[in-house]
Amino acid sequence: MSQLLSILAFAFSFFVCSAIYTIVYRRRQKKAKETLAADKPMLDDTSYIQEVQHLSGQVGFVVWQQYDILLATQPYDWWTMVDWANYVEAEELDSLDSLRIGAPGQEETELVHVYNQNKVGLKNFDRLKEEYGSLSIAGHSRTLNDDVQIVWFNQSRALRIFTHIDNEAVITRYAETLIRRTFGTPDAMRPAKPVTLQ
Repeated sequence: MSQLLSILAFAFSFFVCSAIYTIVYRRRQKKAKETLAADKPMLDDTSYIQEVQHLSGQVGFVVWQQYDILLATQPYDWWTMVDWANYVEAEELDSLDSLRIGAPGQEETELVHVYNQNKVGLKNFDRLKEEYGSLSIAGHSRTLNDDVQIVWFNQSRALRIFTHIDNEAVITRYAETLIRRTFGTPDAMRPAKPVTLQ
């Protein structure tokens, strides 16, 4: 009898967790659709985004969306990456949940605990004064109302965004806002004219 109760308790717990996840997921999807529906006029400028590739994957019960963004610019350097990350932390994220650096062929190093103890700003953080191959930050986005992770790759034209939002148009606008540094301004989340390749 106790084994039957254990199975019933497990089934009930699973049902409750699934229901909560479904409700949260639907709210996030609704928020993303509202952001897209708030059709803002196009910027009178050419987009900095040349191409977006969208992949999705699942970790446990959580579905993640990966957006690989190729910029229509020259490759950026380490100091530009740190400057971008500093801007995003200050203007867009509620808190910094992850800060990682990586070198090609090596495992990434998590620095958020050390950083949160010092709180000197990313530009002044000693561990970021040396160049690495990649830099990533993660936290809760105020604009998307969802978790987001942004990864920059040194000496490249690419950046990567991970989020739960399955909407390429919204994330393209988000990336354009990040690149232009227009969070909190009237130009935030406004699309720009597509790049025309010659």
